[in-house]
Amino acid sequence: MYINKTANYPLQTYIQQLSVEVQNITDPEKLMELAKVSNKTLNAAKIVVSTLPLLLIYPFMQKYFVSGIVVGSVKE
Repeated sequence: MYINKTANYPLQTYIQQLSVEVQNITDPEKLMELAKVSNKTLNAAKIVVSTLPLLLIYPFMQKYFVSGIVVGSVKE
């Protein structure tokens, strides 16, 4: 990616970077804490975090989606 600031990364890229950073941990204490968490738990947390913005924004934008569909289906 051509983004230099990590604050400007998209959510999916940031979550992927967290996964890579988890694999590069060398501190024994942190490795013990990470061993307590399974991959399924970590993946479930990633899914919830990535879908939460969509679930919060969609109800407010739904009227625009519906009106766009109706406008596209009307024939003269």
